[in-house]
Amino acid sequence: MKHRKPAPTWHRLGLKISKKVVVGITAAATAFGGLAIASTAAQASTDRNSYADTVENTTFEQARKRYGLAQQMSEGATLHAWEWSFKTIEENIPAIAEAGYTSVQTEPISAIHNGGKGKIFTENWYYVYQPTDTTIGNWVMGTEDDLKSLCNTAHKYGVRIIVDVVANHMTATWGAIADRWKKSEYYHHDCNDGDVQDWNNRYQVTHCKLLGLYDINTENTETANMMHDFLVQAVNDGVDGFRFDAAKHIELPDEYNGSQYWNIILNNGAQFQYGEVLQDSISRDSDYAKLFSSHSKNGGGVTASSYGSKLRGALNSKNLNAGTLSDWSNSASPSNLVSWVESHDNYSNSDRESTGMSEWQMTMGWGVIGSRSQTMPLYFDRPVGSGGSQPQFSEESKLGDAGADSWKDAQVVAVNHFRNTMNNNKASEYLRNCGANSCLMVERYIKDGNFKNDGVTITNMGDTQELSGTATNLDDGTYKDQVSGGTITVSGGKITSGSAPGGKISVFFTDNSGSVSATPGDSSFKTDTTTVTLNANNVTDATYTTSEGKSGSYQDGDTITIGASTAIGDTITVKLQGKDADVQTVSATYKYTKKDPAATSTAYAKKPSAWSNLYAYVYVDDSSATTLKENAKWPGEPMTQVASGDTCGKDGEYKYEIPDDLEGSNTRIIFNDGNATNTKKYPADTTEGVDAAGLKIDGNYAWDGNTSSGTWEARNCVVTPTKSVRIDQSDYSVDLSNGVTTKQLTAT
Repeated sequence: MKHRKPAPTWHRLGLKISKKVVVGITAAATAFGGLAIASTAAQASTDRNSYADTVENTTFEQARKRYGLAQQMSEGATLHAWEWSFKTIEENIPAIAEAGYTSVQTEPISAIHNGGKGKIFTENWYYVYQPTDTTIGNWVMGTEDDLKSLCNTAHKYGVRIIVDVVANHMTATWGAIADRWKKSEYYHHDCNDGDVQDWNNRYQVTHCKLLGLYDINTENTETANMMHDFLVQAVNDGVDGFRFDAAKHIELPDEYNGSQYWNIILNNGAQFQYGEVLQDSISRDSDYAKLFSSHSKNGGGVTASSYGSKLRGALNSKNLNAGTLSDWSNSASPSNLVSWVESHDNYSNSDRESTGMSEWQMTMGWGVIGSRSQTMPLYFDRPVGSGGSQPQFSEESKLGDAGADSWKDAQVVAVNHFRNTMNNNKASEYLRNCGANSCLMVERYIKDGNFKNDGVTITNMGDTQELSGTATNLDDGTYKDQVSGGTITVSGGKITSGSAPGGKISVFFTDNSGSVSATPGDSSFKTDTTTVTLNANNVTDATYTTSEGKSGSYQDGDTITIGASTAIGDTITVKLQGKDADVQTVSATYKYTKKDPAATSTAYAKKPSAWSNLYAYVYVDDSSATTLKENAKWPGEPMTQVASGDTCGKDGEYKYEIPDDLEGSNTRIIFNDGNATNTKKYPADTTEGVDAAGLKIDGNYAWDGNTSSGTWEARNCVVTPTKSVRIDQSDYSVDLSNGVTTKQLTAT
């Protein structure tokens, strides 16, 4: 990655705060562990040892095994819950465990500067990377008690918590810094107390300001001890690992004055620690990796930024060349790397390295890194409705909210479970292309004659590939795609039957983990009752309970009927549980909302001036479905002009009412001009030949007709209540629908 020198403006400073200009570190380091460390009170052993409290704790291990998560944090997938608050993460922990994430990474937890812009993302997200003190809790993440509660809940589900740490600098606003940190000797004053001037000068990189931020004097024992105590407190609160922001802007122990900063602060009781070390020719990746891993019992290392850049290039060109993607492009051992398709810097900074890439491309990229045997893959969760053809920050979600749902896409989840199963099996890895470079196979195998220990993911960015005759290392057997339900058969070192659908990730392996689920998942219905199918996979003693008071045992495929005793607008909760092969409880919870039969989900839109017509293509975004549910074949159906007196539409707009059988939480819409062969559509294609994901719709929404930077916003419709009813006939009947109440009805 090449360094782009930032402009010296405040807005530029903020937008680049976590970009970490790519600068290098020269010279070779050797045995970090053998260096002498000054004796200080801060280096006393911590109250809590994260490894002993989790991996060596029977209760935690039972929970981890229940969800099939990796024992070694370095081998499991991590969800980067970017800008989610502690409470938001805690609310989602059950779903995170079910989705196969071994760990969750939070934002920095220290006190931070408040820019006074509320909870919007735009020119505001970066303040979490501007600490003002080494105390726990801030206005984005929540309180220290919130952190404790999150860690406690996460451990109940076998999930571990990594928090981001800014140990290189404080905010650029001196007045916001806590008094105890306002000592001149606590900061470097090189470069005339200014920013780095020579990005190839190792001393400047570690001793001058980064983008105006006050650079902590990391040779000062007092600053090291304060930072150490802060990290120890976080571990005592339940934290299991740390990610160190701008790590290569802090000197290594063998440089200059023999700074012991790293050796002091890393001795904190965490089990996994890694540093953000963006790569270039002088970044000393392997030396940083050795430093972090030597202080981490359950793995540690550095970021694989160059591999992320290479992978994004492959995704943009649809050229998933196996030879190219096999190489991790880093001098550090792959077991000491943290990989990603995109990082928060790639997405959020002003140069927008990955912002324009689609959600589909990000998912395809996860099929590559999530399936492989080495590195800890980090899944970055974008804000809701943002990126690709949408604005960088649509502001549909705010700081502290959960981001987009792509982290629990069926393909992503299947890849996570594949990874956990194969790494627990200690399976080997082999990458090969299937028919074309747009199709990549990641084989995981043992060659022990038992096909249930083997598997393969196929990330196919091209057309459907017939796989018959394709060479493979897999043992003979029939393998099921855990996403679509399709199969491939292997015999004698070749695939003899089966195919890989185009534009999808296929995940072929035997999933022996126990699970309970319901079909449909979380959704709504407009009828008086609805039917739910209960699923039980590799479990015994499966039972269900509903918030309507029903309960009982069930077999895989049984159905229940819900809704009869629930009022319109209320939600029914269905809880499932069973016992897996280890006699551990597995569970799942689903929610179903009963809607007013007269209520509709309607899309409103202005027709772009360059379009001759306005059509709506509506579909259900369900990667596990064998057939696509859509309102009509592309380009969909024509929208109609809003009539005079419409209580929701506006003059000059068009509308389209979503069919009842397509309504739900996964419904999407693409606007177009009705010509099936052209590219006038919104959202527009972000990759040649591949549609961008449609806009989510689960109520009344409106598009302003802007095809380049349009808005898609919920619309609150004006409803005129009827205060009285007059019936002028003697023969009539009145039907009050279930859930509707009235004080009086007078007929004359």
